[in-house]
Amino acid sequence: MMSLRGWLLGLLVTTAAFAASVNAQPKAAIKERDGFFYLSPGYTKADVADFYWRSLDGWSEHPAEMAKYYAQDGVYELTYAPVRDFPNAGFKRANKGRQEMTDYFTNFSKQMGHLKYSDPKTWTLLETTEKGTYVFEYTSDGVIRSSGKPYHQTFIAILRMAKDGQIQSVREYWDPYVALRDFGLIKKAQ
Repeated sequence: MMSLRGWLLGLLVTTAAFAASVNAQPKAAIKERDGFFYLSPGYTKADVADFYWRSLDGWSEHPAEMAKYYAQDGVYELTYAPVRDFPNAGFKRANKGRQEMTDYFTNFSKQMGHLKYSDPKTWTLLETTEKGTYVFEYTSDGVIRSSGKPYHQTFIAILRMAKDGQIQSVREYWDPYVALRDFGLIKKAQ
């Protein structure tokens, strides 16, 4: 027969193990509301990276899905897009609002296919001193639809979350040379 002390010790250990398992669960979760996605309060930078990855991954096949992670007045900037020198290439520096994002990525999906982003667990994740602002470094691989050639790009993004748990803005940096070369807009010098 177990002593009261042994029983209490067992109860304490069981309670501590249960509390540890509950605390090991992710603090934040992605919630869907009216067809849009939100992060619940208490999210971490890893949660934000996963949320952002979900908005990006597969946009070349389902471009309308991306905007569902952004605030209605959200902004997606492609800071190094070579708009001035290549005005007919389809690049755009800033997309403001869900509809503009959807239009841009729908148009660009005609050029880029099977785009997959690296697993967010492999990303470099930095939280800035500005609350709700994150910096991520990651890669993607896809296929240029017109040539069937592979496309690989490295990115750095500065992301700002809205108070409601959606993405307020992303400023994405990538190598325009890689895009211009791979899309056949410039030729490599011999």
